[in-house]
Formats: sequence, structure tokens, C-alpha cells
Amino acid sequence: MRIWYILLMYSGILAVSAEVFSLLTSGVVIGGVGIFFAVKEKAKCLVYECCEDVYLKHNFGRMLKQLREEVFGQHLVEVDIWNSIVAHWKNSDPEKPLVLAFHGPTGCGKNHVSRIIADNLYTKGAASSFVHTFIATVHFPDKNKVSQYQKTLREKILEAGKKCGRSIFILDEVDKMPERLLETVKPFLDYYDKIDGIDFRKSIFIFLSNRGGDEIANMALSQYMNGKPREGLVLHDFERTLMHKAFVEEGGLKHTNIIKNQLIDHYVPFLPLERRHVVLCVHQFLRTRFKDVAEKLISSSNFMNEVLNSLQYFPQDSKVFSSSGCKRVAAKTQLEVFKLQKPSQTAGNHITEAASVEVREDDAEEEETPEVEETVELEENHDSQKENDDV
Repeated sequence: MRIWYILLMYSGILAVSAEVFSLLTSGVVIGGVGIFFAVKEKAKCLVYECCEDVYLKHNFGRMLKQLREEVFGQHLVEVDIWNSIVAHWKNSDPEKPLVLAFHGPTGCGKNHVSRIIADNLYTKGAASSFVHTFIATVHFPDKNKVSQYQKTLREKILEAGKKCGRSIFILDEVDKMPERLLETVKPFLDYYDKIDGIDFRKSIFIFLSNRGGDEIANMALSQYMNGKPREGLVLHDFERTLMHKAFVEEGGLKHTNIIKNQLIDHYVPFLPLERRHVVLCVHQFLRTRFKDVAEKLISSSNFMNEVLNSLQYFPQDSKVFSSSGCKRVAAKTQLEVFKLQKPSQTAGNHITEAASVEVREDDAEEEETPEVEETVELEENHDSQKENDDV
């Protein structure tokens, strides 16, 4: 009897030991699997963009510098947009996403500012996979497919949010979007901790629209005609008007709960550009595209006037503002440079920096001396020169 008892106890000990060993083994296996996937994920981030600090390197100083030096005539952008972006990005626990609405006429910098923001919030800049752009005429062209577009837009936003909670969503041509489309975006802008398990509160949504452009232009013109600097205009002067226009006029925000529920944080007006601002756009283009002769062309009032006079201005009686902002500056400036090139260097039907550009000097001394054409020789381009020799 004692022997059977001892055998029974011994078998029990073996069973318990086996169970403990099994648990320990399972723990090691599970822990090993966890470590494997963690290491695998880190290794993946060495090759692909991940929602980690290494890919979320912001540069607020450079952003402010670019807004000051590359965006002309938009003092409200420099002050209000930059501050709102920095405040939101540094907030570790925001109540909701930052929602901005950019309003204004074409060519005044709405898209350029959006790009500057993206370029300075991510290591890969605007090319980051965390920057998502939706364009009305590209992604939502058919007003009869609103339900389909709503489903697609919702899925894409959820997918993006799951990938990174610090995403930027840029919705361009909002005034051309079908009505009710943006209602599907409303929950993502609201005061929810999570939607389908995804936290969107650190995200940024930017709406771009031409809606309200006439009202913005009228206010800027009134300021100009009264002899007051446009820099005296403040955000508060425009917000109520822009909110109203977006709500009652045709477009993606018409009668939406986004506006009713006050989910847009800032309505930012982009003012129409005066001739002096267009001059700065021409300077910037020349210094970027034609570095070797930029200063010579800039100093030529004849050349500058040719470019500026090729654009249209409004209103008809005073012609204070550029009708297209800076949108057509590149094409018009390049055309005038092309006209200055020697015939032999335009045989290839393209412009190169290797061409010689003839610039007429038109200063005060021109009246006393015969007109002189000065040829500015640029650095030669070997391939282009060879082609010219063959011709």
C-alpha cells in the first residue's frame, strides 16, 4: 500500500513539473514571437516610412522662414497659420484635429502654403505617405456618385489614420465638390477620442477653396482705396463672411454639419495679389530657373514691364490686383526670356540656361546715347552647343 502511495505521489510531481515546464516553454515561445515581430517592425522602419519620430521630424523655424520668404502678400498666413500648426503639433493631448479652411482667389498661394506645411512636418516632406491629398475634379468628378465617393473617402481616411495618427489631409477645390460629400468627414473632425479604434486628434485637415474670393477682394480693395495698409486687416475681419459663404453657396461645405457644429478652427483668407507682389513672384522664378542672368533681368525695367503687362488685372478702372495671382508668372516670364535668346539658340524649341540672353538697358542715359544691347553670356551647355553647331 505504501509503495502505491509513493508511486502515486511521484507521478503527481512529474505531472506538475511537466505542466510548469509547458507553461515556461509557452512563455518563452510567446515572448520570442513578440520580440521577433517587434524587431521585424523596427527593421521594416529602416526601409519603409513608419509613424515613428525618425519620420516625424518637424522644422518649425524653416516653415516660418519659407512662409515669410516664399509667400507674398499674405501676412495673415505667416501669423495665424504658423502659430496654429505649432500649437497643435506640440500639444500631446489635443481635444480634436486641427481643421483649417483656406479661402481666396486663384494663384494666391493656398496650395503652396499647404506644401510648405507638409514639407516641414515630415522627414520626407510633402512626399510623405502621411500626406493625403484629395482633389475634387480628379477624385470626385461625378456629382451622381456621392454615396460611392463618401464610402471611398471614409475608407481612405480610416486607413490613413490607422497607419499614422499624425497625418495631414488636404482637400482641394472644396467649392467644386458635390454637396453632402464632406459630411462623411465630419466625425473625423469632431471631439471623439477614437473612431473605430483610431485616434485622429493629432491629425490636420486643410480645406482649400475659391469660395469667398470676391468678398476677400472687395475688403482688400476697400482697404487699398482708403489708403490703409493691407497688413491692417486681421483674421476676425473675414471669418464670419467666409463661414457664411461656404455654408450657403454651392460646394462641398454647403449646409454641412462641419460648419453648423463649428468644427473648422480657422477660416484663413488669401488676399488678391497687387502688382508689387507679382514682381516678387517674377524675381523668385528668375532666381530659381535662370540663376546666371536673374539679377541682370531683374534690373531691366523693360524686361520686367513686358512680363507684368502680359498679365491681367482687376478691377477694370484701377487694375489693382492680378487676376491670376502668381499662377501664370512662370509661363509669362519664361516666354519673355525665350524672346531675348539668339535665334540660333532657340532652334531646339526649348529654353536652356546655356543660351545667351540679350537684355536691353533702359535707364536714364538711354536718351543721350544710342541704344545698346548687352549680351549676357551664360555658362555653356555642351549638348545644347553641339546641337547648335550641327544646325
